[in-house]
Amino acid sequence: MTTNAAPPAVRECLTLGIDLGIGSCGWALIENAEGGDGRIVAMGVRCFDVPETAKERTPTNQVRRQNRLMRRVIKRRRQRMNEVRTLFSAHHLLNDDRKRSLAVGLNPWSLRAAALDRPLNGQELAVALGHIAKHRGFKSNSKRDRGKNATGESSKMLGAIEKTRDRLKDWRSVGEMFAKDEAYAKRKRNRNGNFDRSVLRDDQEREVRLIFDRQRGMGNALAGRDLEREFIEAAFFQRPLQDSDDRVGFCPFEPEERRAAKHSPAFELFRLASRLCALRIRAAGQERALTPEEISSAMANFGAPGVKLTYKRLRSLLALEDGALFDVPLAEESKREIASRSGDQAAGTKAFRNVLGDTWKTLADRQEKVDRAAAIITFRESPESIRKGLEEIGFEPLVLDALMKGVDEGDFAHFKGAGHISAKAARTLLPHLMRGLVYSDACKAAGYDHARRPETDLSSINNPIARKALGEGLKQVRAIVREYGLPGAIHVELAREVGKSKEERDQIARGIERRNKDKERLREEFTAATGRARATAEDLLRYELWKEQGSKCIYSGDHIPIDWVASEQNLAEVDHILPWSRSGDDSFINKTLCTAKANREKKGRTPFDWFRKEKTDKEWEEFVARVESSTAFKGRKKRNYLLRDASVLEEKFRSRNLTDTQYATRVFAETLKPMYPEDGSRRVFTRPGPLTDRLRRAWGIQGLKKNKDGKRIPDDRHHALDALIVAATTESALNRLTQAAKIEEERGTSRFIANFAMPWPGFKQEVDALFPTIFVSRAERGRVRGEAHAATIRSIGDDGAVVYERKAVDGLTEKDLERVKDAERNHRVVAALRDWIAAGKPKDKPPLSPKGDPIRKVSLATSKKVDVLVRDGAADRGEMVRVDVFRKKNRKGVDEFFLVPIYPHQVADKEDWPAPPKLAVKGGAPESEWHVMDESYDFLFGLNQLSFIEIEKADGTVLEGYFRGMDREGGKIAISPHLSLQVLVRAIGAKSLKTFRKLHLDRLGHRYLIDREVRTWRGVACT
Repeated sequence: MTTNAAPPAVRECLTLGIDLGIGSCGWALIENAEGGDGRIVAMGVRCFDVPETAKERTPTNQVRRQNRLMRRVIKRRRQRMNEVRTLFSAHHLLNDDRKRSLAVGLNPWSLRAAALDRPLNGQELAVALGHIAKHRGFKSNSKRDRGKNATGESSKMLGAIEKTRDRLKDWRSVGEMFAKDEAYAKRKRNRNGNFDRSVLRDDQEREVRLIFDRQRGMGNALAGRDLEREFIEAAFFQRPLQDSDDRVGFCPFEPEERRAAKHSPAFELFRLASRLCALRIRAAGQERALTPEEISSAMANFGAPGVKLTYKRLRSLLALEDGALFDVPLAEESKREIASRSGDQAAGTKAFRNVLGDTWKTLADRQEKVDRAAAIITFRESPESIRKGLEEIGFEPLVLDALMKGVDEGDFAHFKGAGHISAKAARTLLPHLMRGLVYSDACKAAGYDHARRPETDLSSINNPIARKALGEGLKQVRAIVREYGLPGAIHVELAREVGKSKEERDQIARGIERRNKDKERLREEFTAATGRARATAEDLLRYELWKEQGSKCIYSGDHIPIDWVASEQNLAEVDHILPWSRSGDDSFINKTLCTAKANREKKGRTPFDWFRKEKTDKEWEEFVARVESSTAFKGRKKRNYLLRDASVLEEKFRSRNLTDTQYATRVFAETLKPMYPEDGSRRVFTRPGPLTDRLRRAWGIQGLKKNKDGKRIPDDRHHALDALIVAATTESALNRLTQAAKIEEERGTSRFIANFAMPWPGFKQEVDALFPTIFVSRAERGRVRGEAHAATIRSIGDDGAVVYERKAVDGLTEKDLERVKDAERNHRVVAALRDWIAAGKPKDKPPLSPKGDPIRKVSLATSKKVDVLVRDGAADRGEMVRVDVFRKKNRKGVDEFFLVPIYPHQVADKEDWPAPPKLAVKGGAPESEWHVMDESYDFLFGLNQLSFIEIEKADGTVLEGYFRGMDREGGKIAISPHLSLQVLVRAIGAKSLKTFRKLHLDRLGHRYLIDREVRTWRGVACT
């Protein structure tokens, strides 16, 4: 957000808190409370559309891309078939090139088989060849659809094609096999995700050449060589895939270099060396880094076949004593690689070594060439383009052939993605990292400024959900600054969903759903075990820990009765295993249920420190045995119980609790920094989310967000509450919280958060008073979005009135047979279906057509009307995109309101809809009887989804809210209150309203009355 204007003056007394989610931005502005007195200046929420579908939560750009690709496929097939028919007409196989010239009732499969044994006339040859051109088989130019490493549906399809090709060995052509082999008698097309009828395009082309050869051999003059050449060129042409190497971003350290392929050997080596330099080994109360010799030893066989550098292997290479520990649970050392949580950290290097074999050694001094090869293989798609790029590098023929063989066999199918720096920068940094310098020092030694980042451009963020959220957050901050001035500090918290992929967000959602189900189950169990009707959040936590620990205090081994869990006398208490004041970890895996006596004795220490000072070696061994024998404790929890060296806890605490380091948060913070003058002051702070929930409880405002059962109240105003807490979470506040924790821990209690002081006196009372006044501003959907019509296109009868739909025979009933299309003409089909239904629909004996083919689907007449005409068929309308409101006085001189619905297909169709619709709904009447909006009606305004309206009913009831839609049959509207779209007020009759007003809302919730609008059509005034 670069600007040449001077930044506004900073109002040091103000702090802005931002709680940004994927569809909302809560904000709160407070006057600093550092001196003990503070106040809330303003609070609000701005909600916006998430660019994804409502049900499946699929990104809308993905849906658009899929639809666009499908339209492209259909368009190109249509163009191909037009070219083929024109070709046939020019070579006298057909009399004309009309669309239906190939639909003459001939069986193409039979003709393709017959073409090998007898001469075909022009019509027959055109039908056989046209069938191949339309269904030309599978061919992919992508390197990812090759060999044993092909993924997903491509792999499934290729496996099925291989089986089909094995069967093809017994036949002369694909057409002959499908026409005569009994295995294909009942079905010749793929169905329901089954690819067993797929064929290769190369086999189809081979059949075409064979057909022409056989026809010429039998003296057919129509099968000329020119026709053969032109047909093959038209039917089998495929555009090359688009490469992406010119779209890779540039390196922050080497601006002329593009970022490295993630699987280039230089970047993989750099990533591992960086991790090894940052690694710390703890032993005997000391912590140390790896020596240069140890780093060299660890990286000696990098990428060698069969070698994985796990923590266990590293322990062996360094000959570490048993007491030495990494920051990884001991049980996971054999599974975790040093530089990769998932996948192989040397996958690219191994691929090159496997493909090149001994030749790999000859490239040791030509690292730059290999890195360039990795980039070409990663960012280019077709083998032809890859070969051209590798040739330009200048590899010897032996190396070039080996690499291309690897491409063809799918050895590089996993090559995708770019690193954050270039391969050149990685090679430059590597020698300094090998000396043991951490990343920041290695950058200094190489002359790079690791802290300096290029100006952030939100358009460079690929995730559309994150890009939309960050853009909306930025606009919101700008609006707040314009209204209230530039605050002295901005505190930002991003929901963990921001920046996540759909799969990751779905996984989070599933985790939340599972957790909610677990809580319900625990609540029922708690009630049954204790007899208490209602369980608080604290009760559930105690009960869950009690169950996990097998009803024992892990510290002492004493039995904890169930009565203690529900007791208000604190006979059993929840303790942070690693003290919160030192670890900052308030998660479940850092909590245990212990006796009050044990908690008083442990105080603010780790279990090891406590046992070492006040217990015997035998008691420590017994404690370790209790922890190790528990199958309920996972790796990290066991580590917390048994951690011996806690000296690193304090230094990690501050960064973990004061800074959110996820990428999306960093990007957002970077976009805000240019708002401030460059005076060296830190103004933008990022905050992680877990503390917000705890402080909301501590400050007594949890009940405004969640009910007594812990379920979220359907009220979007809670985003403003979260923003308020983020604003109040200053570094000094956290320091006070840390001190409070230390005091409580020294007393052997753990209620420091519950007892934590308010940001300022009267804070809760101020929140309670202001919460009802918070207004949720929502973005009006002014653009025409959505499908112009439904995807399903139904046929129409000759009279243009009856709409038919295709229905699978499995779902047919006897009554459905009365609706079969052209029942008299198809009486034998109806009879076969009736007999099959009467026989119980046997799957092994499907109903047969008069030709003997299985009947899969039939056309049935429906009661549907012709909504939208599409390619000689009918489709349902898309979602209503706008409702235009008109007004006219009735005979009594009272205003009446009329609603005109507008649909996407009307906006899209310029030929049939040069002007906007003029028919207003008349309740209960067919469209032909609707009101025509002529010059006697006054246009007031258009209602889009989420337009804000204010109405007064005939009985004097006043309602306001966001417009959600209109019932087409009755002409009644629905609205939602500003606080939640989950609440819907339906069936509001519009015609007899006393007043009907539309208001404009800005981002801060200010309302402005809209008296009249000018009616527009496709952006142009039309009244």
